[in-house]
Amino acid sequence: MSSFCELCGRKVIDEKKTVLIDGIALNVCRGCSKRGKPYTPPMSISKTKPTASTNPAARVTATRSTSTTRKIEMMDYTILNPEFSKLIREARMKKGLTHEQLGAQMNEKANLLKKFETGALKPDELFAKKLHRFLGIHLYVGVLED
Repeated sequence: MSSFCELCGRKVIDEKKTVLIDGIALNVCRGCSKRGKPYTPPMSISKTKPTASTNPAARVTATRSTSTTRKIEMMDYTILNPEFSKLIREARMKKGLTHEQLGAQMNEKANLLKKFETGALKPDELFAKKLHRFLGIHLYVGVLED
């Protein structure tokens, strides 16, 4: 059965090669194989995996991956203050800063700050902490449970 190059569409007379182009494995002719990187299919995973206790290298990588992935969790008892846009604007004006000046200090874009001040966007907890650090305002408030 004859095959065709998946890149140029020509009939493959000589050997067909599999290459990676933009992260996609393609079966191409020898001429088009120069446009990508040689592709080797991933090894099949055996049913018995080495455990961390038998493989010290696996133990080290497992430890690194868990320590570097820290997540900030939204708490059920904290909510965004409904007046957040007004608080941001008043605190910025009180400090006498423009959007551009505050953005430069915070290493954020001025347009993002404008969208928060107009209420078009709601700041997440990370950005709220950044605003607290630079403007001294608390955007997330605790809700007392009855």
